[in-house]
Amino acid sequence: MTSARSTRPGVVDRLLRYPVKSMLGEEIPAADVTERGLAHDRRRALVDKETGRVASAKQPRLWHRLLTMTATAGTSAVRITTWAGEELRSTDPGVDDAQSEIVGRPVVITDTPPHEATLDRADPEDVLRRDGVGQPVGAHTGRIAVASPREPSSTSRPST
Repeated sequence: MTSARSTRPGVVDRLLRYPVKSMLGEEIPAADVTERGLAHDRRRALVDKETGRVASAKQPRLWHRLLTMTATAGTSAVRITTWAGEELRSTDPGVDDAQSEIVGRPVVITDTPPHEATLDRADPEDVLRRDGVGQPVGAHTGRIAVASPREPSSTSRPST
């Protein structure tokens, strides 16, 4: 049985963009869609200096503090607002140290992930069964997808 609702085109209720992977993002009125996805979406990420892995809130025991920061895309930098209202820019000297202090691990913000970058993804069911975000959970390590931050390939075309 097909409902009338399933035959109508979809409607976008609101558009959200996340300039830094796993940080809170911003609601925007419109956006360009490029061959890499939504413009300025997840173009930057934090990389753990010790492991070389991309920080992801999908591993909440290590990275839940990412969700205490909000990222807003700018023309030349990302503005990061902390839970306390402090504003940082992705291009500020010392931004890596400030973010390392917030997340509790040494990190660097980058728009170019390490070669063959990986991240840990916890099993959501395992996370829900635990008592608090600090409890250890199983995780699967996976490679970063094409839409994650990386330098444009030599075959990419300029957007129009």
